[in-house]
Amino acid sequence: MLKEIRKYIETMEKEAIPQLSVNCVIVGFHERTLKVVVNKVTAGDNMLMVLPGGYVNQREDLSEAVERIVKESTGLENMLFRQFDIFGKASRSFAKELTVNADLQSESDLQSESDQMLLNWFSKRFISLCYIAMVDYRTIDLKPTEFFESASWFPMDQAGILAMDHGDILLSAREFLLKEMPYTPIVANLLPAQFTLPDLQALMEAILNRNIDRPNFRRKILSTGILEKVGVDNTGKRRPADIYRFKYGKNSTLMDEFKFGF
Repeated sequence: MLKEIRKYIETMEKEAIPQLSVNCVIVGFHERTLKVVVNKVTAGDNMLMVLPGGYVNQREDLSEAVERIVKESTGLENMLFRQFDIFGKASRSFAKELTVNADLQSESDLQSESDQMLLNWFSKRFISLCYIAMVDYRTIDLKPTEFFESASWFPMDQAGILAMDHGDILLSAREFLLKEMPYTPIVANLLPAQFTLPDLQALMEAILNRNIDRPNFRRKILSTGILEKVGVDNTGKRRPADIYRFKYGKNSTLMDEFKFGF
């Protein structure tokens, strides 16, 4: 895999803005759990899991770079995304983590000029602009970005398993979701176009990380007028459930007409 990384970096040295990267936290909701897209790369005996990311080309707007990375990973375009943090400590360098137990063991093992170039590249301090994108889990055909080997969904609450400082990036994204849930169309973008009230409640509980009283939730959410009933779910469940959609579609926020106090 380091061979592919070398080839990629040789291209990026000429085309990318030096020491600037983008990382995307792509969030979906499935089986009552918030999940994010992770990419995997093999470094020797290690399998490292990281967030999708890449570099910004010299002639590319930041928004275009984010859209490109999200599209590469999910196949989706025109998705809702927001910048939520910047990671750029002076000590931010990942050469050791990526090369230990890999093809490159130490500087004394370097066999070629390209090996030295690879180590020098990862030894640099990169500033990462961090974005979060909300997607409908059911619409995604996952693909790895850039030089990574595979992509998969990963529970958002298991941030500690990610390599480098991507666990910290994920924790920051989690805080953003909690803070911004009432103000941005997060909920609407994580659900399918039509859903039941238990679906909506489960998502809000996952974001809040606590239970919500069901009768209280039903009464308050229906009193807002932000939902429209569109049918009944008769798929064999014991009790048919009403199906709803957001009145304002994917642009709906929980602050449109009502401030929640669950």
